[in-house]
Amino acid sequence: MLEIPHTSISSSDLHLWKKDRYLSALVGEIDAVALLSLDIFDTLLFRKCANPSDVFVLVAEKAHRIGCLKASITSAAFKEMRIRAENTARVRQAAVTGFGEVTLELIYAEMPDGSCKRDKMAQIEVETEAEVCYVNPHVASLIAACKSKQIPVALLSDMYLSSDQLRSILTSAGLDLIRVDMLLVSSEEHEGKSSGHLFARLKELYPQIASHAIVHIGDNIAADVEGASKEGIRSIHYNVVPEHFESLHHWEYVRHGHVLPEWKSLRKLAEATDMTVGMGELDRFFYKMGSSVIGPFLQALCEWVIDQCIAEGIRTVHPLMREAYLLAPMLENAARIRGVDLQIKPIYVSRQATFLAGLESFGDNELALLLGIHGLKLGELFEVLDISEEGVHFEAFWEERIENCKYILGENGSSVYDQIGVFLRSAPIQTKILASVQRHRQLFVSYLKQEFGSPERLVTVDIGFHGTIQKSLEKIVSLAGHRPQMLHLLAVGANRLDELSMRGMDIRSMLRSGSGGTEEGKRIARTPAFLEELMMGDFGSTLRYAADELGQIRPITAELKRSDEEYAMKRACQEGALAFQGYYAYLLKQKEGQLQRASLQPVEWSKPLHRVLDMPRPEEARLLGDLTHQDNFCTEYIAPICEDVAEEWFEQGPEAFLNICNYGPSILNANWPQGLVTRRFPYYLYTFYLRHQDGFGSQVMLFETIQRVKEDGLCAVHLYGTGAFAEQTLKMAWFHGLQIRSWIDPHVGVDAAPWGRFAYGTLEQVRDGEVRAETEEETRVETGTGIGTEAAHAFLIATLSDMKAYKNHILHVYEGSEVTPLLYELCP
Repeated sequence: MLEIPHTSISSSDLHLWKKDRYLSALVGEIDAVALLSLDIFDTLLFRKCANPSDVFVLVAEKAHRIGCLKASITSAAFKEMRIRAENTARVRQAAVTGFGEVTLELIYAEMPDGSCKRDKMAQIEVETEAEVCYVNPHVASLIAACKSKQIPVALLSDMYLSSDQLRSILTSAGLDLIRVDMLLVSSEEHEGKSSGHLFARLKELYPQIASHAIVHIGDNIAADVEGASKEGIRSIHYNVVPEHFESLHHWEYVRHGHVLPEWKSLRKLAEATDMTVGMGELDRFFYKMGSSVIGPFLQALCEWVIDQCIAEGIRTVHPLMREAYLLAPMLENAARIRGVDLQIKPIYVSRQATFLAGLESFGDNELALLLGIHGLKLGELFEVLDISEEGVHFEAFWEERIENCKYILGENGSSVYDQIGVFLRSAPIQTKILASVQRHRQLFVSYLKQEFGSPERLVTVDIGFHGTIQKSLEKIVSLAGHRPQMLHLLAVGANRLDELSMRGMDIRSMLRSGSGGTEEGKRIARTPAFLEELMMGDFGSTLRYAADELGQIRPITAELKRSDEEYAMKRACQEGALAFQGYYAYLLKQKEGQLQRASLQPVEWSKPLHRVLDMPRPEEARLLGDLTHQDNFCTEYIAPICEDVAEEWFEQGPEAFLNICNYGPSILNANWPQGLVTRRFPYYLYTFYLRHQDGFGSQVMLFETIQRVKEDGLCAVHLYGTGAFAEQTLKMAWFHGLQIRSWIDPHVGVDAAPWGRFAYGTLEQVRDGEVRAETEEETRVETGTGIGTEAAHAFLIATLSDMKAYKNHILHVYEGSEVTPLLYELCP
């Protein structure tokens, strides 16, 4: 079994920071640090909301409750008003003082008269920030390590809050301010970090410390990295919270809107953890899959199981192997977090292990079931029936598949397939089979009694879906003369559970698939393969039971055939899922009473897994689809989750392919249709849901244009456009990691150009090479693309109304030039 880690995460742990993907850069170097400087928000403090501006919605809700905000102003409207008030205050302050830094009081002074009680609203906002903020335990542990080495710690923040307001928030969030030596905030210093001013001020306060001995850590490149660089201070870009195109959370938002917003920053923090310093990218991918996708889903299941046990007074549960390899330790962790005394004892059972033991007879129906198993070999058939010695007459055909035996003639001229049927229906063999059934049933019931005492009172836990094993389990116990009084708990239950309930079984599910079920339940039930595989250990499913030399009944498991690399990937995923529980427990404790447990929102906690299944990123489709799945029901069938599919199936396009995947396995065995379609059409599903999420707006056009730039090997272009749409294009380019080397606005002079972290210029300057990248890497990702020096003259045309005019203008400027510009248009 997996080793169960301690579930508590402590901010006072001197070593936790060493497991942080970003902070671990200081491992082995911390003794050379003379002063640690930290950004506050999204570095030292995280918020339990999806975006910082969501705090304003909470402010409005609280203000409405106590009558401080005009009732006609909705929470969403107040959020927009609050954002506009801050922008207005910054413009006004810059005009008066030359600095754009403001205070919270100046911001609320811009709110319309009569809209709210300004002083009270400012107070409510500070209180709300204190409620939503919590201390990042990784950074707090680094602070603790620094204090143990007597390294001073300073906090630097570009913020409209005052130092007193920040201290109040920090204290409420759980930070011991005794550990902080200095706090500098832009609203009081009248300048921010981006200019380097706050860092210069820090150096003034610590004149005895050389710049190179100071390390600053923060999430913003312009403020925390480039600003520190201006004063010769080393910086670490703490890129945990900032969103980007490849982020799981962005893809979740496109598919579902905000998913688990209160837990978003915590999930990102869990993703940023390396259980082993220097973890490779492949293992890191699977670790993130465990910590941010598998872990949350299984935590909801564990919590739900515990809820059921508390309600029923249950003290012991039995998760089914093989998924119990991960589920059992997660259940133990969950019980420990809840303070519930619950014993977890896995049960080795499978469809094959219960097949013979659950038979009342062996007639034509049972024989047809076995003969219809795809890929079943003749030798395997006799082994399953435990009559291999009796089948020696057919030994020459032992390795032949049953379906092929229809076309092989035997000695008497009939097919081997027909001869097998006659043989197995014969009276002597029927007697042997029924004896085998009795023997297997006795072994199975003996195993249950040996391991669990009263086999009729088992409480099983399983991923789901049709209750087949659970039904067989109760039937076997009943046939053995016991009266089953079992409870079966499933993550996802299909419609067939209704039939089992009508038969008197107590079988429950957290989610439901089929009619009346949730979209999440339906998708998980349709494509469970990689979830199941990532939960399993290094042994196969249970084949049967046997007595050892001491008379103990032992389960016999199938031999797994996996590469060492695949085992390592699974271990990384399982470590991530177990680690998530520690972070989950940390935030529950930090914000006690403010957060709902996962079991109270099972659908929401299933959405990260549903998104991967329903709209996978190309990397996910590739890596998860390459995992092998081994089905040991009567035969050994091993294949990748996404098996190769003939190109002809894709000829009619992705939508038609997804429809075709509804065919039966005998026509097209598509374990994961969405994975297959993504491997062939990488961004089809993304653009499908982006178009719907954007209300058929311009987002897909922008995305596809930027994708063309990236596919051409470019990582930097010039932006040519004006107004709000050009600004939108700029932001999306940054979001996709595409550099904007200059923004050329055909309607605005250079001196009046809008904001941005790039050069402004004219087409003539770009044409003449006056605006150029610092390095070739900033221009082009790859060499040998055939675009060479022209990459410095690539333009992203950002307009929805002047496409032809803008294109012609660029071409006109380049007339007579030795270079032909590369033009990327929304509608090429």
